[in-house]
Amino acid sequence: MPHIDYQTLRGKVVAFAPAEPPGNPHLWVILEAEGKKYFATINVRSKQDAPGEPVGMSYLRYFVDHDFAHPLLPSILERPLGMAPVERSYEAGALDFQRSNLFNPNAMRVVPAEGPGEDGLVQRLGALLQLAQLQNSEVIFYGNAFRKDNPHQTDAAFGYTPDTPYGLDNIHMAQGDPPAVNVRLHENGVWHDGAAFIWGENARRMTAIFLAFQSQGWHSNASGDLIEGATGCEPPRYDYSGATPQLIPPPPRAAEITSAHKAPDGAGVVVVNMSAAPLDVTNWRLFIDAEISFPLPARALAPGEPLSLTLPAGALNDRGGTITLLNAANLRVDGEAYRGGDGAKGWSTSFG
Repeated sequence: MPHIDYQTLRGKVVAFAPAEPPGNPHLWVILEAEGKKYFATINVRSKQDAPGEPVGMSYLRYFVDHDFAHPLLPSILERPLGMAPVERSYEAGALDFQRSNLFNPNAMRVVPAEGPGEDGLVQRLGALLQLAQLQNSEVIFYGNAFRKDNPHQTDAAFGYTPDTPYGLDNIHMAQGDPPAVNVRLHENGVWHDGAAFIWGENARRMTAIFLAFQSQGWHSNASGDLIEGATGCEPPRYDYSGATPQLIPPPPRAAEITSAHKAPDGAGVVVVNMSAAPLDVTNWRLFIDAEISFPLPARALAPGEPLSLTLPAGALNDRGGTITLLNAANLRVDGEAYRGGDGAKGWSTSFG
């Protein structure tokens, strides 16, 4: 059983600072909600455990979406002030980097915790938190609630430590750890990933921050354990053998979900073979809203050929949802979040 007490922490930014002593790979944040102060700690790099591992492998993968418009947005905005548990399911608004199609993993990059020219993950996250503080924006962290054993944990950074009994950590992906790591941390699981959200009330816009370790694999089974394989639906890797890290793009995706449609009398999704060779989609399937499995026909698609799939009544939600394309090895090939629309008139969504 994963050692994750999955909760959210919602409040206003009071203070933030690099963790003390120097070298502690975290950014510390104090939030205030309903007159109480809470402590959150965000990883900004990993510890170098493997002998001889290049320092670049300690950099975190990150992606910032400055206009997050996912179907889970209403659920995020409904989270209560302070700390509160989250039921681990899509319906309850839990997060899962692989299953809820929160963002395109190809867009993730790495950056040092403290980069040259004051450009590191600490500075980038700090700039977002500073803006949230200046604009009195609400911040919503998803992560693991931990009992604070040290009543003076943040004294060196802030001059005090909040007296609330729990803090929040693991504000990052919490699955796909390789066996050697998971046997020590016991954090692999589904529907309990961490993330940070900043709600700009004036602009009515959500900023979303997603973090993951380079050691974490991007495909996982129903227990959150690593599945080996690559489909092109992963973050890029990096070559650290030279003086400057070189980005290695993921392989091209064999297929993509290009559109979803709903009419008063039915619904459909279009999948296209994006490769230059015939593509056998036997035993492939769509996974809709993380619960409805819909098999693709046992056939091969010609290069560039679209496959129009008619879905059962009610398969697509007018309030929006997710569509994931899985291959015969149960690896994610593509995943999209759709916005929905007026069910009485019908709606259509294309995916770029």
